[in-house]
Amino acid sequence: MPVDVECTHCGVVMTSWSAAGSQVRYYQCPFCARTHSSLYGEVFRHGAGARLCGPRPAAGGIPEATPEDVRWAGIKASAARWFARLEAEEQHQGPAGPRTPRTISIPLVNPRDVVELSPARIRRKPS
Repeated sequence: MPVDVECTHCGVVMTSWSAAGSQVRYYQCPFCARTHSSLYGEVFRHGAGARLCGPRPAAGGIPEATPEDVRWAGIKASAARWFARLEAEEQHQGPAGPRTPRTISIPLVNPRDVVELSPARIRRKPS
C-alpha cells in the first residue's frame, strides 16, 4: 500500500510519480509546487517541507487539493510572477513618484514687435 506524503507548507497530500523501473519516487505539492524525492529520507524524517502521513483514510483526514484548487494555485502563481516582473521594472526605471510640472521660460518681447495673426478669409469663386 503506497504511503501518502503531506506538504508541511500547505497541508495537502502531494502528488507522486516515478520513472519506469526506478525505485526513486518524486512528490510534488499541487499548491506551492515544491518537489521532494524519496532519495532524501531526512526531509521526511524531519518534516522539512514534507512528511509521511501513512495511507489516507476513506473519509476525513488530510485535505486533498481539488482540480479547482490546483487551477487557482496556478493563477495565483502566474499573478505573483507578473507583479514581481512589474516591481523589477519599476526598480530598474527608478521611483515613479509625483512629478513636478516643468516650467517653460518664455522670453520677454517688446510689444512693438508683436504681430497679430488672424485666419485667412475663404474666397469663393464666382460661379
